[in-house]
Amino acid sequence: MSFLPEAATATEPTTRNHGLYWIHFKGTLAGNYAQRLYVPIEIKPSIHSRINGRISLFEEIFHTLEMGYSKDNILYACSALHYFMGTLCYLQPYRSADGSSDPKDLIEATIHFMKENIGKKMSVEEMAQHCGYSTSHFTALFTQRTGHSPISYFNQLKIQYACKLLDTTNIRINQVCYKIGIDDCYYFSRLFCKIMGQSPSAYRKQNKG
Repeated sequence: MSFLPEAATATEPTTRNHGLYWIHFKGTLAGNYAQRLYVPIEIKPSIHSRINGRISLFEEIFHTLEMGYSKDNILYACSALHYFMGTLCYLQPYRSADGSSDPKDLIEATIHFMKENIGKKMSVEEMAQHCGYSTSHFTALFTQRTGHSPISYFNQLKIQYACKLLDTTNIRINQVCYKIGIDDCYYFSRLFCKIMGQSPSAYRKQNKG
């Protein structure tokens, strides 16, 4: 094996917005990545950042290994790890590869910002400040374009991501709410029911086939 992950761990956040992700790897190609990442780098969110996608990829590797060390699981985890390390070593190509919309588009920029901060609690004021507009002007523009207020749209994105977690992972429902930046499980259930028309537990049991 040319590139083998020894361990992949994704810890549950000790606070709402913080978590620790680490991985050990070895192999004949490991040095190619280690040399580029010898010095710690800070990856700051921007209009082109894809941080949430990178975290999802890491957790996919983690859950694949969690399902067992079969040959197929190991080979898939190794292939995904190559890609994951590439997103860190070749930051600019990774950020440009998704063909994201023109950063001058206020609404697209805001939605991207929401997705990159899906695990946080964020106010309209923070969104407006990110775009460089007053809160009232930003809210009016966003609502006119999307038909939803910024917070309502943000909540829908959170529930959309919660559905993905319920569909593709086995993490507990009370952990899902923390993943989307909601620290009140009862509020999460009410919001989920309001948007999806059923509880998170009922949604998870539903046959999606």
